[in-house]
Amino acid sequence: MNIELWDVALLLLAAKIGGTLLTKLRQPALIGELLAGTLVGSILVGFGDSSTIQVVAQLGIIFLILLTMLSIDLREIEQEIDRLVLVQVASAAIIFILLLGIFSLLNLGFDLVLVAGAAIFGSSTAISAKTLLSMNELSSREGQAIIGLQIVNGIIELLLISAATNIIQYQRFDIEPILSLTLMIIGTYVVMSGIGSKFITWLVNSVQVLKMEEVLLALTLLLAFSTAAITESVGMTSFFGVMLIGVLLSRTEQSRRISKTIEQLGESFFIPVFFASLGLSVHLLAVLDNLSLLLLLTAVLTMVRFAAYLIPLGFCNYSLAESLKISAGLLPMSEYGLLMLGIGITYNVLDSTIYSILIVIFLVMNILAPILIGLVFGSGPSRKTARRQRWDRYSI
Repeated sequence: MNIELWDVALLLLAAKIGGTLLTKLRQPALIGELLAGTLVGSILVGFGDSSTIQVVAQLGIIFLILLTMLSIDLREIEQEIDRLVLVQVASAAIIFILLLGIFSLLNLGFDLVLVAGAAIFGSSTAISAKTLLSMNELSSREGQAIIGLQIVNGIIELLLISAATNIIQYQRFDIEPILSLTLMIIGTYVVMSGIGSKFITWLVNSVQVLKMEEVLLALTLLLAFSTAAITESVGMTSFFGVMLIGVLLSRTEQSRRISKTIEQLGESFFIPVFFASLGLSVHLLAVLDNLSLLLLLTAVLTMVRFAAYLIPLGFCNYSLAESLKISAGLLPMSEYGLLMLGIGITYNVLDSTIYSILIVIFLVMNILAPILIGLVFGSGPSRKTARRQRWDRYSI
């Protein structure tokens, strides 16, 4: 038996223990999985070099993207899609402009701006929704705005990660990264407009008519792998292809069944290994030796994210009080930020110290975010909830 399979089993065990413990403490499981990986990597030096772990982690990314896209229901935000997209595009632009100016003063490179910007742009629906639901604020005007913005945020975040990865791969500005981004936008439009969904709907319905529902998982993975290979072959990242298939499948009648199967398999094995693998490269001693840099970057990135969300909302008929609440609700960082950081260290844009510091910032931000949301919204319940909504753990 390949000895590296033992590595995967050990990392999975640590991830599940860490995730379970953090869940009992009312924290996201992914934080426990990430901490478990950090602990394993600190004790077993070189553990992260396992090629088998890297393969399983890559599959974890695919399951995570599919699960996220299958949880999106664009029909809930169709009436305000233009405004939501405008706010998120403006937020992305503000983040990159501010980081470019600040990092220039700190003599940090442009590639680091790309990685950091794409990593901090995303907002976690799971943390925000759980916090707002406990406060009976999920159905409020601000609560609904937060969820709507986070749905759009997830799609734009994947586009940013794909574009940033392309530019980092080329190591220069030329027409190819720009063309790739253009193709991504066009591809997204084709998917959203329903052109591509007709074939997928016919394919999935055919499986149901033939009473071969057990084939749905294999068909989903085949479509995801094939589309990922196609997008990668034309110069885009494979993640974008997986995202497109996920959105297409989310529009089918079988989306819930597919999502449940993907969640069961992904959450029990592949996704925890992915998050734990990100922690293997964290060097805690390097973080302790650079506490001043940790505090500086934590303050800078928090203020940049808050400003990037707050400023555009002021132009969208939200009062200052509402804008502050919505901005606070968007502060929890998305798990895709971890994906971008992983890409950054893979392409040597981040050294181990900066990578470790950014991972710690992610952990600190997502632990403190619910407290900050509670302070901004206040402890008392607001409007009565008109209807109860469920949000999955890995929703963006």
